[in-house]
Amino acid sequence: MKNSCKKSGIPIVLATDKNGIGLLYVTILSAILNKKKSTSYDFYCLVQNKVSKYVYKQFDKISKKYEGISITFINMKNDFHNIKIQIEHISTPTYYRLKLAEIFPQYNKILYLDIDTIVMQDLTDLYNTNLGNNYIGGVHTVGYKIELPNYYKDLNIPSLDYYINAGVILWNLDLIRKDNMIEKLITLSKNTYKYMDQDIINVAFYGRIKHLDLKYNVMSSYKARFLDNEDKYKIIVNTYGEAVIQQAIKQPAIIHYASEKKPWINQDVWFGEYWHKYAKKSPFKFNKNMVQKYNLRFLQQLEEVRYNKIVFWGASLFLEELIKSKKLKYSNILGIIDKDPLKQGKYIGKYKIFNPSDIFKLNATVVIFSIKHHSNIIYNDVQAFLGKYPNIKLMPNIF
Repeated sequence: MKNSCKKSGIPIVLATDKNGIGLLYVTILSAILNKKKSTSYDFYCLVQNKVSKYVYKQFDKISKKYEGISITFINMKNDFHNIKIQIEHISTPTYYRLKLAEIFPQYNKILYLDIDTIVMQDLTDLYNTNLGNNYIGGVHTVGYKIELPNYYKDLNIPSLDYYINAGVILWNLDLIRKDNMIEKLITLSKNTYKYMDQDIINVAFYGRIKHLDLKYNVMSSYKARFLDNEDKYKIIVNTYGEAVIQQAIKQPAIIHYASEKKPWINQDVWFGEYWHKYAKKSPFKFNKNMVQKYNLRFLQQLEEVRYNKIVFWGASLFLEELIKSKKLKYSNILGIIDKDPLKQGKYIGKYKIFNPSDIFKLNATVVIFSIKHHSNIIYNDVQAFLGKYPNIKLMPNIF
């Protein structure tokens, strides 16, 4: 899929399936409203399927309303459709970025943004960053060094010193094409990585990654995980520096809601008020009533099997919120199953999180599925896993 027409603005790429169109709009609008008058942006939206006339119309309106703006949709069709999803709140289009150097031969450099970001400043300085002999530029993420210090061994790389979060990346397309790195990225995509395309990017480009200022990817999860923890805060100070951290918090250039907890679902997300500021201007509505419907269906399933030994499958944000509501009153709930090693051994409320291999030891007789995002794909995997345990009943997927 080629796009040969080079435009005059800073090229910015985003990717989504049909469920993320509203989020895509909010990210683009935030960038437009915070750019300098002299700055132009050419947005390219990589989508899974052809979008509707209504969607085109809404994006066409803002491209005509604001000076120096173009918005182009590119249908990626079946690209990466066989990818196995590993993270609940991430979908297949995240892999589209692996083909940027191929899709955009007319550009020597391009900026990629996840759709769960808000742009708070003009992006000219970021785009003009000299990448030198590096393939990409991104913000170093210290979370893995703190919580998964040996993860580099799983990736077969020397260390996590170069590891970046993939939500904001400046791509050196010329160098990637010159060194034929597209082929390497596609080859790696056939492997199964815990953090999916983010791992692929970090493995492929290890040692040739430029670290950008923290302000270009201020993640909402950092507050609870690191800023509010004195010992962990000392570690991130050693990585970024106190002045850099405080400046990024005070004046973030890009805010990234990089966790299960999203401002369109949860009211207490750090920096969530900024997302709502732009979402209020969007023609796309975010349905909060669905959460209540899922809660009701989940509790109905629980009522049906209340005399059984129950485990929940998935230490998801949906389940966490439901547990916080104190509506789970049965004493025969044995705990939660989740394959994420970062969650195993921890608790949500009074319920401990176990490895899937522990399910037999727990002596459970019923599993209630509790993962909302990508539920069909993950549910099928759970169903296949539980095929080894015919005495354990898996309740239907309510999502």
